Amino acid sequence: MKVFPITSISNFFDDPDEVVKFAKSLKYTTPKEGIYPGVRTENLSKIDYAFFNKTILSILSVYYEDYENIDYSQTYLGFQKIKPYSKSFEDVRNKGWIHRDDTALGGLIYLNKQSYPESGTSMYTLKKEPVKNKVAVQTKLDFYGKNKFNLNQFKKEMASLEKQFVKTHTFKNIYNTLVAFDGNQWHNVDNLYCNSKEDRLTLVFFIHKIQARDYPKLRLDKIQSFSKDDYLKYLKYKRI
Repeated sequence: MKVFPITSISNFFDDPDEVVKFAKSLKYTTPKEGIYPGVRTENLSKIDYAFFNKTILSILSVYYEDYENIDYSQTYLGFQKIKPYSKSFEDVRNKGWIHRDDTALGGLIYLNKQSYPESGTSMYTLKKEPVKNKVAVQTKLDFYGKNKFNLNQFKKEMASLEKQFVKTHTFKNIYNTLVAFDGNQWHNVDNLYCNSKEDRLTLVFFIHKIQARDYPKLRLDKIQSFSKDDYLKYLKYKRI
């Protein structure tokens, strides 16, 4: 069940240029087992806790008025750089695999000032449960982690995966734009080739556990379940 709506906010940081400067000063490491493309920094909670805390609270404030009282344990916030696998927008290796993060809330902020808008992020709905992606996942891991690539198999598995989904939203890669979504939301990177001079730079976050009194979708469900009289009583109560 998804309890957080898909959300996008332009001009997220007051001074994104300083954030980019910070990102360029840090060390990046390659993931074990090729679970994602590119490289990431250590969790920023260990590098600059003030920046980490302010950024996560800013994201949570989109969903909660009492964001300072929300417990967001097991959270990763870090910069990610992805070098394209070729300088061709049409190269299938630059296309991201549909996946979900299995967290409470996740997302990213785009940090390339000059980028191809089509190198953004798309959201998907699965046509029919369960998803059949075992071979696709292994193909992805072999490519990202071991640089094993067979063009025909790559295309076959990506096409087999994509035909199981319907694309519902696409967000362009626009500088300093936040895209956030429920951890159970299927999504992918539209293209890893963001421009001809830079690696694709984003600030990514994964909040694995959120403890709150309620959640956006549950609040919606509650109001939708009201009768007209109950809703009028609810509004009257809220004004007191």
